[in-house]
Amino acid sequence: MKPPYNYGISQEDALTERRALDIREGDRLLCVASAGEVPLNLLALGPVTIEAVDISAAQLFLSRLKLAACRALEPLEAAEFLGFIDATPENRRRLFDRTAAFLDNDEKSFWAANRPAVERGPVRAGRFERYLGRFSPVALAVLGERKLRRLFEQDTVAAQREYFDRFLSTAVLKVLFKVAFHPRLYRKRGIAEEGLRHGGKRDIAAFFYGRFRDFCAATPARRNLYLQFCLFGNVLFPEALPEYLSEEGMRRVREDHASIAWRLESYQEAVGKCVPGRFNKFHLSNIGDWMGLEEYAGLLALVCAKAGPSSRAISRYIHLDHPLPEALRERIVRRDDRGEELVRSDRFPFYNLVVMELG
Repeated sequence: MKPPYNYGISQEDALTERRALDIREGDRLLCVASAGEVPLNLLALGPVTIEAVDISAAQLFLSRLKLAACRALEPLEAAEFLGFIDATPENRRRLFDRTAAFLDNDEKSFWAANRPAVERGPVRAGRFERYLGRFSPVALAVLGERKLRRLFEQDTVAAQREYFDRFLSTAVLKVLFKVAFHPRLYRKRGIAEEGLRHGGKRDIAAFFYGRFRDFCAATPARRNLYLQFCLFGNVLFPEALPEYLSEEGMRRVREDHASIAWRLESYQEAVGKCVPGRFNKFHLSNIGDWMGLEEYAGLLALVCAKAGPSSRAISRYIHLDHPLPEALRERIVRRDDRGEELVRSDRFPFYNLVVMELG
């Protein structure tokens, strides 16, 4: 069955976004919805008003399903239902029936038409996650599952680094990356074609492998959702679940769920129609990897024109660091030092970060 959406989990660490944007009570954030983790996790971490937009109706259906699960279920039930931890298809169907009380008719129809995604676990049903699922068992076999699990027994990040260099950095793993991220295969099955428009002839497999050590060893492994899920297809430790599935985070989401508005529209449309000063924080995700130079420059100009005083923005990129347009250099200050600092503690360090202060 064709995956109903590209991403089951947003590949952005909301802890990084929160620090980069310096989120405070009273802030108004415009963000890309993607799979919902950024808006939901930021709301779980503290009061903020959020407008989450996406051009994909399916990604919005997934995001709102996660919110509904927060409202209907207890944390571990929601984790089972969504697919962060294992559950039977029958159990997920029962949990969906409870979650559906918080869905509208269009949402219920979408999930009725995509019942296999519900039974599989919605976060496991994305195009990227299904593609990754073809290779993670091979990685476990190559590295040794027991050996990998011992990574999570290390007491410090320094110990994780030493363990990775001694036992996990192998030539065979490099070969696996070359196969999994070969452009012909990855372009067809792992990501939509538009997301690689700036990839050129770059060796994306070598880039990903170069960041893999940080992925395994730069942050506490027991608390890294992305590391556990990518390697095992499962979250091994409850403390690694997304912030919105912690007890305190879920309580905040339930109380403040009306603080998120979900919109089916492009980021450009959302910025263009808002009144000046409505937003003071902007999460651009990796929009630049999907846009041409002129289109992205136009988006930055629009953000500057509509931003409130002392605003901030963060964007991510893998393939292209868009140059700052000359006309905006008096309005935008790029904090490259801050971006480099933050990526070192990011739980999914495969993106470069661009932190911007808007004048």
